[in-house]
Amino acid sequence: MSRKLTRRDLLERTAIVGATIAVGGLSWAEQAPKPRRISPNEKLNIAGIGVGGMGAADMNAVSTENIVALCDVDEARAADTFKRFPNARKYFDFREMLEKEDKNIDAVV
Repeated sequence: MSRKLTRRDLLERTAIVGATIAVGGLSWAEQAPKPRRISPNEKLNIAGIGVGGMGAADMNAVSTENIVALCDVDEARAADTFKRFPNARKYFDFREMLEKEDKNIDAVV
């Protein structure tokens, strides 16, 4: 009683086997890791030079980090940025800022 395998039977069985493998593979797939919470100790201490004008946008881009020092020669232009980061020390000469904040800075923007 040999039954002849038709093209339709072959396609149907292939689809069933493929679907079974795909579903079985999904159950073994590793779940994506949950985003971990960042500790305050893992934040960078950032200083900004030229924080008025376009520099303000740069500082806003890194605002989730610890902003420790800000520097701009034009106090009026940098006033908004100085207000946005009240805990940051203010400087008007980048050389003075880098000299005094040397040990406290991880990055400069």
